[in-house]
Order: sequence, then structure tokens, then C-alpha cells
Amino acid sequence: MTIQAQYWVHEPGQPPAERVTELATPEHVREFVTLLSSEKVSDALLTHKQRPRMETLIPDEDDPEAFLTVPDHSVIIGVHGDRGALSYQGNDGHGTEPVHLYSHGDSPEQPVIYETDEFPPRCEVPTDSLVEALVEFLQTATRPLTLGWQPARDSAPQ
Repeated sequence: MTIQAQYWVHEPGQPPAERVTELATPEHVREFVTLLSSEKVSDALLTHKQRPRMETLIPDEDDPEAFLTVPDHSVIIGVHGDRGALSYQGNDGHGTEPVHLYSHGDSPEQPVIYETDEFPPRCEVPTDSLVEALVEFLQTATRPLTLGWQPARDSAPQ
């Protein structure tokens, strides 16, 4: 099983450079979370390669008889120093209805932006917890249950 990670590297005087890598082992996951803690690297979009894809209504330019597909889930990870957060949106592998959840931690007290998403207060957890959750995601292809989760706004944690 593999996770595709898309992220951006910021060098002085240069536009952000998109990078894509594959995470296939727990060690790859640990190294990637460490990479995200660098000030030159921004947050990442993760896609589990073994998850289903959904057809869109957008025609495929390479095959006029087909439509483009998208993953059935969206995962964002962000790291600030030794803490970070996850979001999980879409089919999570645990129920029949799509979810939109954020990691539940003990800080910060105000919303924080990761990628282009505003995460709710108390979304950050230690990076070791992020590694543990992403290793679970890598191995199960479902939303990690090693983390506490909270809905998008003003609801009880799950």
C-alpha cells in the first residue's frame, strides 16, 4: 500500500516548487512528517493509492468516452515545529456517509490555517501522534482511529 504526498518547497526568490512523493513504509511516513516541520516546506495533500476513485462529470481529454476520476477522500497534514494537525474529508472506511473531520488535540485556542483550510481550535497534536495516525492510514486505507477527531465547527469530538 502507498500514500501519494503532494507538497510545496519554498526557496528564497523562487516560486513554490511542487513535489510529489510516495510513502510506502512507516519509515517513509516518519521521514515525511520530519520534512514537513521544515520552514521551507508547506503542508501536504495525501491520497491513499488503494482507496476507490469517483467519476466526475468532467470529460477526459485523453478519452472522449470517459470522465475524469477523483479520490473518494481528501487528507491534509500540516506541521508547525513539533506539533501538527490532520483533516479527513470524504469516505473514511468506517461508515456509509462521508465525513469532514479534524484531529482533536489540546492547542491552539484559535483556528489555524493548514494548506488552504481553516482548522478549528484544539486541532494540533504532537508529531509522533501524526506519524502513528499516518502509519495506520498507510496500513488500513481508512481514517486513522489512533487520533481523536472533531467535526468542522462547534461540535463534540468523535
